[in-house]
Formats: sequence, structure tokens, C-alpha cells
Amino acid sequence: MSIAGPAAAGFWSQQQTTLSQLLVRAGNQRAARLLSLAPAAELRDGDPWDPVQVVLRVRPAFLDLFRPADLEAIAEQMNQLRSWDTSTGHRVTVEPMLADPFDRADLGGAGTTAIQLREAIADALHPVRSYDLPEVCRAFGLADGDGEEAHASKRGYVRSRISDYTEDQLTELGNLVVEQHYLPQLWGLLQVVGARQGGVRTPFKNLIFAADGPKPELVLADAVSNTIEIVKNAQFCLVYDRPLSEGGLSWADLVAWWADRHAEPGLSERDAATQLYRRLARSLDAGRDPSPEPGPERQMFRAYRELLTEHGFGLPALIPQVYLHYDPYTRGHRATAAGPLARQRMDYLMLLRGRRRLVIEIDGKHHYADGDRASPRLYAEMMREDRALRLDGYEVFRFGGYDFCDAAQANTMVRDFLESVLRTHGYLPAP
Repeated sequence: MSIAGPAAAGFWSQQQTTLSQLLVRAGNQRAARLLSLAPAAELRDGDPWDPVQVVLRVRPAFLDLFRPADLEAIAEQMNQLRSWDTSTGHRVTVEPMLADPFDRADLGGAGTTAIQLREAIADALHPVRSYDLPEVCRAFGLADGDGEEAHASKRGYVRSRISDYTEDQLTELGNLVVEQHYLPQLWGLLQVVGARQGGVRTPFKNLIFAADGPKPELVLADAVSNTIEIVKNAQFCLVYDRPLSEGGLSWADLVAWWADRHAEPGLSERDAATQLYRRLARSLDAGRDPSPEPGPERQMFRAYRELLTEHGFGLPALIPQVYLHYDPYTRGHRATAAGPLARQRMDYLMLLRGRRRLVIEIDGKHHYADGDRASPRLYAEMMREDRALRLDGYEVFRFGGYDFCDAAQANTMVRDFLESVLRTHGYLPAP
């Protein structure tokens, strides 16, 4: 039984809105946005004692975005809402919409994705009033214009400014636009492009970072779900366990978490950010000989702080000393000198939109030498770990300790690097 016709379409639209709100309240923004990709749904006949079978109809390109966990989350909210007044529950599946020979999604050949992204960006900005559109476009780094041109055709105004954009440029722009002017079609296309281009596919669970004391001792509490518990030295590290949005983890997100979990009630965002910054800084340059000058890790963090001051807290958080792997035995507990994992902590991690994760490592001499003698073995171990990270979808960038011998030059170098990264991923406009 299709949910079709004007009345039925209105019913499904109401269901979508309510279900999306419930999913967001449950902390599942991804499932809420996936639900917005289904302009139609239908019910399948079945035995009266079986769950109601609900089929979401979506564009073929979006089918692979729906994971079993997403469909289960949608069904769970349907159960709470009793969408079709049933006591047997719901089972949700997803199937393609009927093919439309005039739909751009069915075009083949090179450039199809770029065409769709270009049109979706123009559609997303179409609700903006024509006399506001030039200013909105300028904020996204597009060429200047006037209200008269925008009034003639708002879609044409946008298209003319991105007609020569590459797919990568359109993706960067689309990620900026969709956060402020949400359009299901645009969001879905960006997820398809992101899945094709890469990114880390394993789900985000929690973040253990910034240890400023003894190494935390962790146990695998549930091997099936890969649930980790800290059983000792938890007071020396931080654990971020909130759901990660499609936009990644911003400094503002991290400050809000800190204010909620660790700061005094009523503290301003700026004061909470200062507290958090100082706490994170305590975890940096551990084991370094005492010196009045900041070490390489602190130099990098200071350069990042300057960017936050200039561009605001919407930038991705630069998270220090993140546990990627965990070896429950330190070298002192082992008969052999080395444990099974060459890298347990990353110097810095950024969680970017589209499930992209960026690792920054600052290599002191101990990474590639035994004492003062170069060690091919240590270098090979380091490269082996890098290859494993890249195969898992991480981007890895390395700095040498020598890069930080001159603090002023290091500050310029780090700022240039971070700004380039942020521009590449669409967080800062092109210069």
C-alpha cells in the first residue's frame, strides 16, 4: 500500500517531521537526515502479528547511505510514535524510487556529480531573499554581484558563480552551505561524494585524550561492541563520549562539553575555553627536559590558539595526545623491549566533517634513532603504522623536531599548514 496522493503525502510529511525531531532528541542526527532523503514511503502487506513493514523510497544514489543501525533507529522512533497505530512494531527497509528518465541522477558520464552538486547548491540557496542573496554568497566566498541580478534569477545568480568549480571545490562549498541552508538533496550528495573519496568508516565511540599523569589503564569491557572502560588513572585523562555530528568535532563542541562536565556552573564560553585550553596544554611535551621555551607540541597548540582567536570557535578542535590503540602493558611489564603496538597515542587529532580524521605527529629523535644512531628498524615501524592509518582512512602529517628549533619560524610554518588544511576542507575561505 503506497502512501501516496495529496492527503497521504501530507501525512508522510508530518510523520517525517515528528520522527526527525525524535531522532535528533535521541542524539541521532544522521538518521534524522537520512530520513529527510525519503520523499515517499509505502506499507507492505504482511501477517497481522508481524511488524509493520515500512519501505522508504529514495533516489538510487542514496541507497548505500542507509545502514542497518540507521533503519533500526528510525523503526524504534516509529514504535514510540506508533506511526501506524500498531502494537507489533515496525520494520523499516529502503528501496529505490521509480526511475525518472529526466532526472539528473540517472545521467551518466563524466561531470554528473558536479552537475548535481551545482544544482543542489543553487536549490539550497534559493529560499534566500533576492536582495539578501549577494551578501550570503559573498560570505561563502563567491563573486560579488547586486540584488537586481539576483532578483532576475536566484538560481542563475548562484550557478553563474560556480559554473567553473571542480567537484572538489563544489564539495567544499556544499559542506559550508548545507550547514546553514539545509537541503536533503545536497546533504545526500555530499555523503555520497564523501564515501567515495574516503574518510574513516568505523563509527566514532569515544575519545580518550590529554593525559597529564600516569598512563590510563583500560580494559575491553565488551569485545563484541568494542566497549572500553578506564579502570585506573582515569583522573589524569579526558574522555569525550558525546555523539559526533556529521560536521565533525569543533572547538565550540569541545568547549560546550567541558563546560557541562568539568567547569563551574555559569561560566562563560570564553572562560570555559580558557580553562580547557590550559588543561589540554598540561598534557603537551611530556618527558621533555625543563626549559623556559615551549616545546614543539606547545608551539603548535599556541599557533592553533591564534587561529581560534582570529576565526572563531567553529574551527575543528585540535585534540592533543589521543589514544588510538591501547597496549595494556607498558614496556616495564614486558619481557621484551617493545610492545605489539608501535603507536599508542597520536600527538594531535582533528575530527573533520564527512568522517575525515586528520593525524598530526611531531617526531623527536626517539622516533627514528637509538640514542644518536639512526635506526632503520624504528623508522620502518613508524612507516608501517602510517600505512595502516592511511588504509583505515586517516590523513597523516608529520613534522620533525628540527622544524621547531626557531620558535618564530615554527609559528609561521604551523599557521600556514593549519590554514591550508582548514581551507582544503572548507572551514576557511580561499585567500
